[in-house]
Amino acid sequence: MSRVLAVDIGNSNIVIGSFEESDYTELGRLKSDRNLSEDEIWEGFANLIHKAGLKENSFDGSVLSSVVSEMTDKTAGALKKITGKDTMIPNTTMNTGIDVSNYDTACLGFDRIADLAAAVSEYGSPVMVCDLGTCTTITVADGDAKLVGGMICPGVQLSLDAEAQRTSKLPQLFARKTDILLGTDTESNMISGAVAGTGIMLTGLIDRVTKEYGFDDLTVVVTGGNSETVAQWIDAEVIRDPDLLMRGLLTIYNKNK
Repeated sequence: MSRVLAVDIGNSNIVIGSFEESDYTELGRLKSDRNLSEDEIWEGFANLIHKAGLKENSFDGSVLSSVVSEMTDKTAGALKKITGKDTMIPNTTMNTGIDVSNYDTACLGFDRIADLAAAVSEYGSPVMVCDLGTCTTITVADGDAKLVGGMICPGVQLSLDAEAQRTSKLPQLFARKTDILLGTDTESNMISGAVAGTGIMLTGLIDRVTKEYGFDDLTVVVTGGNSETVAQWIDAEVIRDPDLLMRGLLTIYNKNK
């Protein structure tokens, strides 16, 4: 049975997971601390692998996506210590299943391509992926799996952080679910603004993209750490898939290994 390590370095966390064939298990997370050394990353991964009852030498390979360039090489080195093999670091010149010929890929975060690769493979196209992480990214592919474009918006927690940091009276809050549209105090106003506001924004965006691009059969997939918090405020049919990015990495790994 094939076993592959998949790692995604985001701006807030490093997620590490294990695939046995197509079955995915998240092993855990580390903070995306740019000061971590290769050995510290390796030790963190090794601890998570051991806690899951696995052995470091039991993996056939690894695949790595990163939006934090300072950590990419160090993490690749740590993965090589675990698997004994060079890690695959996908890029847009590989076979991803996504046509990027009409897009400037110079600064395109590969996590967005991985999201689309899994979404197209599993749900078809045209498809919109809304990834609610540190930033809220929206990425759209047409019926031919060609990347049309997208948006990058402040994430739910990033918005709350900015409000606290850039004002004198607003408190530091952390994203959570809310059933309140209009708050009755400062805290509920802030939570509703960040959480409900994001869902309402996405509702409007789904409608506009559907109409302006003629995607009557558009599938919408929401993922990322804040997807559960926001999903109830999206007034449209959506699929919530928290492991989409990691399965996208496996999809690309299998296409290119």
